[in-house]
Amino acid sequence: MRSIAVCLIGIFLSTGCSWLGKTAGKTQAKIERKTDAVERGYEDGYKEEKAKQQ
Repeated sequence: MRSIAVCLIGIFLSTGCSWLGKTAGKTQAKIERKTDAVERGYEDGYKEEKAKQQ
């Protein structure tokens, strides 16, 4: 009985860790996409303003 409980707990924890890792990966990808968008916007805005000066 005890070994079954230990196995069930192990399965639950490994599934939870997988879910947590997947969620963290998705979050990181979203942050990277938004960061890239901000950087592109900055570069575009900078180029536009520099072009006005010339």
